[in-house]
Formats: sequence, structure tokens, C-alpha cells
Amino acid sequence: LDRIVEEIGLPCVVKPCSSGSSIGVSIAESMEELKKAVEAATKVEKRILVEKKITGREFSVGILEGKALPVIEIIPKQGFYDYKNKYQPGMTQEVCPAELSAEDTGKVQALALAVHETLRLGTYARIDFIRDENGVFFCLEANTLPGMTPTSLIPQEAAACGISYVELCSRIVNSVI
Repeated sequence: LDRIVEEIGLPCVVKPCSSGSSIGVSIAESMEELKKAVEAATKVEKRILVEKKITGREFSVGILEGKALPVIEIIPKQGFYDYKNKYQPGMTQEVCPAELSAEDTGKVQALALAVHETLRLGTYARIDFIRDENGVFFCLEANTLPGMTPTSLIPQEAAACGISYVELCSRIVNSVI
């Protein structure tokens, strides 16, 4: 824990390496919170990530068949985009397309495509970002099996560019057949 504080500092984000839905993710502001966060994350998975906490606006970019979908902004009403804020109705506002300049939209879509290509992801994925107060986009993670309910983020992004939920699902299924 001392090494984490020395190298990364507080506050920091602690999360399981391969888990989804923000299960086991915590934000630690103190050494005591860091200890609890590491314990919580290692209950989900033995390998964990600890990252410097970046404050700013949160965005996500879906990738479908090698193309970036419209950017969506994720605005939790309180706290961060944790399990509760993801799945309890009314806890998070999702704005798609995100209210960004054309330049920033293109920038974050290009970053999402670069992450997707670098990691050699498949037909679809979702790449999450935080944009700090200086306007710099930081990649938080790549979601290789993002949620696919009609109200999940990728279906919302697809709808914003005229792709229905049925068409989206068909394109994904047909790409692997």
C-alpha cells in the first residue's frame, strides 16, 4: 500500500483487472480507504489495477465493425459510474451524442479506434474515457463484451446514427457467422 501511495498517490481508483459492470471498483481518498478498496477488488479477482484518479467528464465510444459510433457522455447524479449508478433507473444521465465540439468528438473517436485496433478487438467494443479540466482525454478501459440491452450504451450510440437495436444485434451476430 505504501508503494501504491508513493508511485500513484491518492486519490486513486482500484479495480479488478478483468471484471465488468464496475463490480469491485472503488475510489480511495485515504490509506484506510485504499486498504478496503484493495480487499474489495481482490475478492472479485486476484489481479487488480490501481490508477491515479482523474477528475472530469466521462465519455464512452462504441466501435462497430471498425467504425466509431457517436460519443455518449455519462453523468452520474452522484458519485462515479459504479454498479448502482449503471443499473438503477434515474441514477445516471446519458447524453448521446455528447455535447462536444466537432474537433473533440473526432479526437475521442480517433482515440477509441486506436485503442480498439491496438488491442485487436473484435466486431464491437466500447472504450471509456475521462476528459480532464485541461481537455485531455484519458482512456479508462476497453470493454470487450459491453452491455447489450436496448438501453445499454452501445445501442444508444447506434440509435443516434440510425441503427436500430435489431439491426445492431444482427450486424454483430452476422459478423461472426
